[in-house]
Amino acid sequence: MASRKALADVLTVVRLCCAGVILGLGLIGGADALPATVLVLILAWLTDALDGPLARRDPAPRHTWIGDRDLHVDVTVNFTVLVYLTLAGYVTPHTALGYTLLCAVLLGYFRSPHLAWAVQAPPYAGILYVALRDARSYGLLAVGYLILLIIITWPRFPHEVLPQFLDGMRNLGRTRWAADHSTPPGKAAVKEQ
Repeated sequence: MASRKALADVLTVVRLCCAGVILGLGLIGGADALPATVLVLILAWLTDALDGPLARRDPAPRHTWIGDRDLHVDVTVNFTVLVYLTLAGYVTPHTALGYTLLCAVLLGYFRSPHLAWAVQAPPYAGILYVALRDARSYGLLAVGYLILLIIITWPRFPHEVLPQFLDGMRNLGRTRWAADHSTPPGKAAVKEQ
């Protein structure tokens, strides 16, 4: 029988494939592919909702190469949503490029998973807005999925996810400093006596 972590890894790979499909839909279908893009995005979100809990429930305390790159896959899906919005004409290339460069600089400097969560919000909000405006039933389906996900994960969301995100964002500067220096800003090094 396959381990839960192996199944979680398969779901992560499926999500990466969804990113490729979203990119292809943008290249081939443009704005006409909006309904299909929203459906593929919902599938990607579903795999993201399932892979973490599966991996955490595996009795073997080990990491996998794919599991360790879960957040990279999430950001990749998000980036392909931005590319789709650009190829479909919903976002200007200059705006997409500027946003991508800003995110790359911030993520490269802070190296924070919490910041990576935050930078995913604008492209996802953009596609939800566009879907609600131009493909209403698909937009409502996506919003309904997100509401259902919040309801299902509610006990964990306000008690674990949200506080962890807020703490990570509050500590952005401190974590960056700690990664680069042995002494936090404003603290003098204690001399050995």
